[in-house]
Amino acid sequence: MEFRIASLVFLLLSCSPFLLIGDERTLGLKDMISIENLKQHVQNLHFDRNPHDHYSELNQAAQYIKKEFLKIGWDVKEDLFQWEGRPYQNIIGEKRGTTSPDKVLILGAHYDTVSGSPGADDNASAIAVLLEVARNIQGVATRPTVRLIAFSLEEPGYIGSTHYAAEARKRGEKILAMISLEMVGFTGPKQDYPLYLNRKYYPTAGDFIGIIGNEMSKGLLERIRRAIQTHVPELPSEYLLVPKNGVGMEEVRLSDHSPFWDHGFPALMVTDTAFLRNPHYHLPSDTMNTLDFEFMRKVGIGIYYSILELEK
Repeated sequence: MEFRIASLVFLLLSCSPFLLIGDERTLGLKDMISIENLKQHVQNLHFDRNPHDHYSELNQAAQYIKKEFLKIGWDVKEDLFQWEGRPYQNIIGEKRGTTSPDKVLILGAHYDTVSGSPGADDNASAIAVLLEVARNIQGVATRPTVRLIAFSLEEPGYIGSTHYAAEARKRGEKILAMISLEMVGFTGPKQDYPLYLNRKYYPTAGDFIGIIGNEMSKGLLERIRRAIQTHVPELPSEYLLVPKNGVGMEEVRLSDHSPFWDHGFPALMVTDTAFLRNPHYHLPSDTMNTLDFEFMRKVGIGIYYSILELEK
């Protein structure tokens, strides 16, 4: 079962009364997301950081992210958990909300790699965007709490995000939205699609950012669509709404949003579509010289405006 975004958008526009309203927080933003900063972050994470034989490098990446959050001015904590007899950590940066601090917006990205890959696209690209959004959103007053999470152990099966989502459900957290950044740095001339999608309705070139939600996230998907298309119209984007939690459509579940879906939280995946586009997926050739940093900059702008829309 598939939903072509054009008809979904028409339906949602016909019944959605809200509009984006610009304010001083949006002025000059396109010059604030820095390509040089994005490159520096990717460079500083450009090494094998898998949990099996590069455990110390994985911890090095975690400490780098923690240091960057602290430098920007976020409150930081380590969300500790165990896996196969070793301790691991999700790194959380938090900015407490002004009027609804018990409600939470989450932006996440994983920082581990598969063995043998420096993981430039997967997933240093997303961590770089996460940190640049953090830098720009830090001084913005938001009604709900904004929580930025660098998840560990996504590659072995979403271990870090599963731990977090399960604990959040136990605590009764009021998560308004979770956005998972999953490989956001590669563009290319060819684009493939899963067999359950009719490719004649989608672009043949891999130059767009894909945003995927489940049924619970329908309203969230539409608000993100509005934010990106209003403020970053030069960023090609495609949107997909999947039935229930995307069970049986495994390509749409391959990131840290899926444990949030499974625990009943609204969540989206923002992605360059991984192996459906990037020939370097999970290989030693996933290096920073293959990335499109201008594309990443536009994604960062879109995510910034998305948070401004969702905090209303």
